[in-house]
Amino acid sequence: MTQAEFDSHHARPVLGICVAMGFTTLLDQTIFGLALPHLRDSLHASPDELQLIVSVYSIAFGIALVPAGRLGDLIGRRLLFLVGLTMFSGFSLVGGLAASAQVVIVARVLQGVGAGMINTQVLGLIQDLFRGDSQARALGRYASAGGMAGLAGPVLGGLILALTPADVGWRLMFLVNVPFGIVIFYLALRHLPRSRSSNARFSIDAIGLLLLSAVTLFSMLATLQGADVQLSARTWLVGAIAGAVLFLLWERRYQRQGGVPILGAGLTGSPGYVLGTLVAMFQFAGGTTFGMVTTLFFLDGLKTGPLLFALLSIAPAVGMMVSSARSWRFAARFGRPGVVAAIAAYMAALMVLGAGVMWLPVIGILLLYPLIGLLLGAFGGLIHAPNQAMALAEIGAGEGRGTAAGFFQLSQRLASSVGMSWGIGLFLGGAKAQGGLLAWRQAFGEALILILGLLGGALAAALGDWLRRRRQNRALRVGALGNATGLE
Repeated sequence: MTQAEFDSHHARPVLGICVAMGFTTLLDQTIFGLALPHLRDSLHASPDELQLIVSVYSIAFGIALVPAGRLGDLIGRRLLFLVGLTMFSGFSLVGGLAASAQVVIVARVLQGVGAGMINTQVLGLIQDLFRGDSQARALGRYASAGGMAGLAGPVLGGLILALTPADVGWRLMFLVNVPFGIVIFYLALRHLPRSRSSNARFSIDAIGLLLLSAVTLFSMLATLQGADVQLSARTWLVGAIAGAVLFLLWERRYQRQGGVPILGAGLTGSPGYVLGTLVAMFQFAGGTTFGMVTTLFFLDGLKTGPLLFALLSIAPAVGMMVSSARSWRFAARFGRPGVVAAIAAYMAALMVLGAGVMWLPVIGILLLYPLIGLLLGAFGGLIHAPNQAMALAEIGAGEGRGTAAGFFQLSQRLASSVGMSWGIGLFLGGAKAQGGLLAWRQAFGEALILILGLLGGALAAALGDWLRRRRQNRALRVGALGNATGLE
């Protein structure tokens, strides 16, 4: 069967598998946040261990993306999808049976590797099988899986935690991935295409990956030292900056030697791709950090209980699901200016929520959160998929779609891991400094300042891309007018 024949006959089942896999991996994240307080109490995890449990998943996810994307371009996506799914499901089982926080950390690392292998194949399949508006529509449906997981995850997680003993409920949060994984594995065996291997030379930029991982780890380690060891924190930050410089120098050298770098000239030479990737980095880091900080604030600070918080979280999930499903139309009509407006509206809604947390009584916060959450979900759904479609559209097939998608996701995940580590460290440090609800409010406000700063970076990058596109379009119009005048 030719690729064109496959596209016309089987693209829909493959998209269904991609959406289902996105739902499964995102369900893990939405459920896992609710499990953190019970996991911490059951395994007596320290704050530093809790930060690692939250963050290492994203680091491992990101590190797996680029080599998995490259391998998918060369040997086909089906095999790597199945291997990644086996890892994700198998180490979900290990995490559910863990007897210590250290085992959970290791399980989360290997879960993240499996999820990263899956995710880059999913994005590569969507890019291979869909073009133009169809690709934007497919990415919107894939993004809507996040809304569906956000809707089902908190409710399912809240029910599990409410109906089971505390030391059992968090384990079921891991184990729920296993049946989903088995079903999707069977469907993938039946429907994913068996693509032929490429004759291109395979290379993995191992040193580049190590340097990028070191930058991320050093940035995180600065937050694990505590506020009373400033010299050590500064040392880690200097190491992170030095590692970033070495990474950029190495990437240039590696490409001159004929290797395929993580961040090649084909990617860095595309302003639209670079700016779109920066938007994704800052927006994803801000959004995931907000999610984790909010979960801890409601569960530990307001003592709402997991089931009530799950019910409060339905509104943001509904907003995300509905807007993601229609985001391709939004992107087609408004383009980059629409993404700029959505980021600005997201930030404004966060500031309203922050004011409510600081000044309203508890009942007021509980009433305000679903209303603002609905808006946050809706605005978030209009940012992610349109931005991703516009950024990846700048990359041609010759650059390796899997590699481009892999670095795009890598940047998101590494930024997310650093953002969550800094945000959770700031939040828990502030909450420990004093007692009572006032301390929790102030800690939330301090973390929110960091989150707004991250989103400000996304807004600046989106504005930069908008201005670039305006200049580009103006130049094209002037050129077309000049050609028409010359013909006359």
